[in-house]
Amino acid sequence: MSEDSKRIVAVLIAVTVLLGIAIVGGGVLLRGRGSHWLSYRQATAPGRSVPDPTVFKTVRGKVKPGLDLERLFTSSPAAVARGKKLFGDSCSACHGTAGKGDGPAAASLRPPPRNFTSPKGWTRGYTVSEIYTTLSEGIQNTPMPSFDTLSPADRFALTHYIQSLGKFDHHDDQDAEIKQLDAKYHLSRGSHTPNKVEVSIVMKHMAGEYVAPPAVRVPAASNADPGARLCRRAIADPVRAAEVLSQVPDWRTQLEPFARAAMAGAPQNGFQPEVAMLDRDQWQTLHDELVKRTPLPRHAPVRRVALHAER
Repeated sequence: MSEDSKRIVAVLIAVTVLLGIAIVGGGVLLRGRGSHWLSYRQATAPGRSVPDPTVFKTVRGKVKPGLDLERLFTSSPAAVARGKKLFGDSCSACHGTAGKGDGPAAASLRPPPRNFTSPKGWTRGYTVSEIYTTLSEGIQNTPMPSFDTLSPADRFALTHYIQSLGKFDHHDDQDAEIKQLDAKYHLSRGSHTPNKVEVSIVMKHMAGEYVAPPAVRVPAASNADPGARLCRRAIADPVRAAEVLSQVPDWRTQLEPFARAAMAGAPQNGFQPEVAMLDRDQWQTLHDELVKRTPLPRHAPVRRVALHAER
């Protein structure tokens, strides 16, 4: 075999090997893509329900027992360890890893962060109840925020860790502090988690209870009274105007809310855009006319309050 023939055979073998690799790899790739595509198609196929993660299902409320304050007020290795982790996550940037008020953000804060290792200068105090109160409410007019998003147990754990940073007497009087703190936050009473009702159920009940307000009674064209003429000019849709006014609690007794509702979104709100050109006397006339011509909803009696319309 000549050298040229050998080179041609070598090239053909190499091409064949490469094609084989491409076919095998492509098959694996296609199978992988196909399985993902198939699972997506199966999940989104017509008739298959896909749960909406934003919809909260109906849940019955539960009674949560009150907290054991005597246990929470008592420091323990587990509580201190939990508090140390919380401190590292939420407090060390300002107060420093050792609690000396020298964290990386401290230089820009006024007043500077508290040094927990020293008994001097504590704004609210360093007993368990005082530190817990500071964590719950923050300190006004300072960079110290409230940490009320933490559970009470976590706030107590953080309190115990903060106290552990200062090797001085914190002068705790547990019985008196429990009484004082419980009177303020009612921690021992327990709580009740409210029921949660699915939005679709609420909407269904609201729709069933909704009573459409009666339409505005627009005066006949033969009525030449000034108020009647103004009413005919102002009302674009008697039904829509009544619906909009029914959502304004004080429109019958106060001129200003009525005028704002009539001008907002005209003519989609049932009023003609030209009402924006009315002067105050015309607004008063139109208001008086519509109070007479808009029937009261069956469920909303009128409060007898004088109009607040200054001339």
